[in-house]
Amino acid sequence: MKKSKKCVSCGENIHPKRLEILPTATRCVQCSTTNKKAGITVTKGTGDHTYNETIIVDHETFVKFKEEEARLNNTTFDEVPTEDNVAPQIFLDEEDDASALDFSNIGE
Repeated sequence: MKKSKKCVSCGENIHPKRLEILPTATRCVQCSTTNKKAGITVTKGTGDHTYNETIIVDHETFVKFKEEEARLNNTTFDEVPTEDNVAPQIFLDEEDDASALDFSNIGE
């Protein structure tokens, strides 16, 4: 039988499955500071030099991206997506304002 481990924040037992996946966990899921992330797939390049990049962002950045995507595509952004939604793939043409979708500095 595995020994239980207490959360350093609330003192409750950390779920055994969490410890199985992340043995070094010191906090339970409820006290974890890690928030849900979203993946944004961006297609870049032209012709035979087209490639995809997947950018992982937090929910707030994802919402900002969706708002900018709606603006670039001349559509409306009526509903803020939930953290469980997946962003659809977008395609950038040369005339699009690609700088608005530059996430190269994320993680710096």
